[in-house]
Amino acid sequence: MVLKNKKAFTLVELLVVISLIGLLVGILLPCLAAARERGRNVVCRSNLKNIGLALRMYLDVSGGRMFSSEPYPGSYGQKSQHWFMNQMFVKNLGLEVVSDANSEIIGTGKGRTVLTCPTHKRPDMTRDDPDYPTEERDFSLSYMANGTLGVSGRANMPTDYRNESEYKKPARAMMFCDGNGTSQISGVVLFDGCPVANFEYRHKNKTNTLFLDQHIESLTEDDVPFCSRFNKARLGEFWYAKQK
Repeated sequence: MVLKNKKAFTLVELLVVISLIGLLVGILLPCLAAARERGRNVVCRSNLKNIGLALRMYLDVSGGRMFSSEPYPGSYGQKSQHWFMNQMFVKNLGLEVVSDANSEIIGTGKGRTVLTCPTHKRPDMTRDDPDYPTEERDFSLSYMANGTLGVSGRANMPTDYRNESEYKKPARAMMFCDGNGTSQISGVVLFDGCPVANFEYRHKNKTNTLFLDQHIESLTEDDVPFCSRFNKARLGEFWYAKQK
């Protein structure tokens, strides 16, 4: 019995197929990466939306009084006054504040929550800064608040609780945004001045920003009215800083 010759791929044909596969992978991978980032961006915006709803619930119960963005001077050790350590506020997010072995509040812990952006690779790390090198912290956080929300521990800042009614144009008043601070600047983007570095542009060079009226915008660095301590822009509609 004579066996027929079996057809097989030649080396050239095999190399062509491999090349085509490589070409397709090269085309598809950037598309998949872009799709993943779009998904992460949607989650980030959803997080901010939930933060806005939690703020609204807080204001409804408090009669419009804002919570503190930072601790009051003279009692700076009272970390519970940081906005992301406020028991009532984080409860509105379905979270609980936790404490360390010394019973000091450390926010909502190191796990990923509604307070962490999925694009933020290490929300438990501070950002690098010439004066404050990167260090690991006891909590994870990807968003920063407008420092004018309430009581502040910063020099030359008002040290009283703000009321929602003070923000005359809610659609222009920034509340929270993508950001990351140093060990000394945990969760605010405005105090004495407004360091550009406190903002994070994680989503195609844009920062997701929540305004008091609950809407969200993606802002570029040029869209943010950065200002110095003595600049009247601090008192404008974006920041609504209050003169001491």
